Amino acid sequence: MKKRLKPKKEKLYLILSVLIISIGFILTMFYRPYVYKNKINDFGLADTIGSLVSVIGFCFFIWSYKAYSNKEKNRQIILATIIYAFVWEFLGYLNIYGTFDIKDVIAAIISGLLTFFLKEFIDRKNNI
Repeated sequence: MKKRLKPKKEKLYLILSVLIISIGFILTMFYRPYVYKNKINDFGLADTIGSLVSVIGFCFFIWSYKAYSNKEKNRQIILATIIYAFVWEFLGYLNIYGTFDIKDVIAAIISGLLTFFLKEFIDRKNNI
């Protein structure tokens, strides 16, 4: 049986997903403690790293396994943004999981917008 090779675009989505999530983890492990320890005002970046990479990392990971239409990708971006920005943060507001932070809501929305623009850039560069 022949093994199916991943198309170039799917490989790119997987590489970017792993890269973005890894950068988020590294920043959380090293940058955040450094900022807190040295009382640096980074305008909330250290607090929102996870929310900034959440939608991008998730959507790109999903797209690395299957080809989706542009319309379906846009729906997935909207759904992931709603989940990360509102549902997840609402759980914190209700003291069910984590803590509510309006900066995380804003960061997740920014993550959704960045995901859309990165998707458009990648699709145009790959003539899709």
